[in-house]
Amino acid sequence: MNMKSIALYIICVLGFFFNKVSNYILLPTVFENDLIYLSIPLDLDTLYLYTDTGGKNLLYKSGMRKLDIKCSKKNLWEELNIETILVKNEIPIPFLKEIYFTNDKSSKFNGMLGREWFASKNWEFDYEHKTLKYFKLPPEKVKVDANQMVNLYFKKDALGNPMNHLARIQIIVKSDTLSMLFDTGAQAHLSIEAQKELNKRGLVATSFVNASTFDMWRKTYPEWSVIQGGDLSYGQKSDIIIVPEIQIGDKIVGPVEFVKRKDSNFKVMSEFFMDEEITGAIGGNALSGLKKFTVDYNSEELMIIE
Repeated sequence: MNMKSIALYIICVLGFFFNKVSNYILLPTVFENDLIYLSIPLDLDTLYLYTDTGGKNLLYKSGMRKLDIKCSKKNLWEELNIETILVKNEIPIPFLKEIYFTNDKSSKFNGMLGREWFASKNWEFDYEHKTLKYFKLPPEKVKVDANQMVNLYFKKDALGNPMNHLARIQIIVKSDTLSMLFDTGAQAHLSIEAQKELNKRGLVATSFVNASTFDMWRKTYPEWSVIQGGDLSYGQKSDIIIVPEIQIGDKIVGPVEFVKRKDSNFKVMSEFFMDEEITGAIGGNALSGLKKFTVDYNSEELMIIE
């Protein structure tokens, strides 16, 4: 065994030991344009799973091929033996053991872990150092300014239990308080013009806002930049407005790009999945401005770490 191999072996052993004795698991994540995905080793390949607090547990065609299984409309959890793969790599199990196939051929990822994966757990997002940690036990209280605790809100059943595990978070734009979906996986496919103006490439994290609010912003703040047709998701062109700054808790972040979406998208989501009406979704392009924060689904709070 050469010196390089010995060094790698020692790093792996120390990493394994550290995860065992620590209160958290450092997950095998890759951050790209403020989007977060897991890189999970298989016997002869690697499974790339997109993570999205606003999404569902899904496998795409490429993921089905890697796991050597036929497409089906039923819950594939047991058939895929996905639990064994996750446990082997010290990746937490979803609150509900469900994963379904969806016919997504174009995605660069093999599947997605969504809201049921994040549910009922405690996480640390560190966009600055590009790490995602999962706390195995309730973590010690993080010492932060008390004003840096941001409430999260969930739709609940008659017994007070979260129903859909989709979090609502409040932000402030100018003097307006807006309710948004906490959506780490919100993404946009930028047009060539948008890539040049934003100095970003291809698939990027973004935030969404309904058409009514978008149009109000454009009328009220004509100085705010708008990129017409800047998002090419779903084979359609959607405008992007660049909001100079927004406030999350006491933290000011910006500029933040918001992609225009139909009002109906958020009305349906509000009615069936949220505790109150939302006007959009806050994604990684805004959340990355917080740099580092924890999200505790049980305490229903986001703690910004100074």
